[in-house]
Amino acid sequence: MPRRLVPAALALAVLASAALSGGSARADGGEGAPPAVSWATAQARERTEIGRDHAARGEGDQAMRAFLDAISFDATYGPAYLALGDVLVARGETAEADRTLSMGIEHVAGFVEALLARGKLRARLHRTADAIADLEAAASIRPEAPGVLRALTDTYIAARALPAALAATRLRLSLDEAQGDAHDAGEARAVARALVGLVGEVDPVTAGGSGRSPVRRALWAATRRR
Repeated sequence: MPRRLVPAALALAVLASAALSGGSARADGGEGAPPAVSWATAQARERTEIGRDHAARGEGDQAMRAFLDAISFDATYGPAYLALGDVLVARGETAEADRTLSMGIEHVAGFVEALLARGKLRARLHRTADAIADLEAAASIRPEAPGVLRALTDTYIAARALPAALAATRLRLSLDEAQGDAHDAGEARAVARALVGLVGEVDPVTAGGSGRSPVRRALWAATRRR
């Protein structure tokens, strides 16, 4: 067996073992998470850090083994799935990366980061419908998560779903303004204006400027003030 390759069978065996272990945990360790880190989770965290060190030095095989060890210790430790997925993508093993992220999504409740990573991967592979499904799921769980609405907008635009892209951008703008993120809000505002020009009268908000509905006129006026 060539030393530079970690057999796909090994990865699948570890992931399958994780599937049989059952249980799920929140990716962010939120409500319902145990107050103290278990021994298994501590081991998974340590192996993941070791794997990241190997990956930073370009030692892909050792990194993969460390991440697989982490998952074997704790199948609900989200960062290990993300790190393993990154290494697999870098090696061009996109099918294995997709499978790894899918396993993480099955085991870690509300795993927005994995949905985002898998959505981006599927978008790169031109699996647009699947990518949109992943990114919409991520946005439904935590729309304020970094990069989620931006990635969803980009994928909508690639699919020529411009009204949906505009809606996602407006949501992103509202969240940015609420959080006081002036830089990202400015970027979202510029994207929204560009999309408004492309969508035109199909947009129910801006179409209110010339329509008779008082609700649509009010929405239009609020949009114009931004």
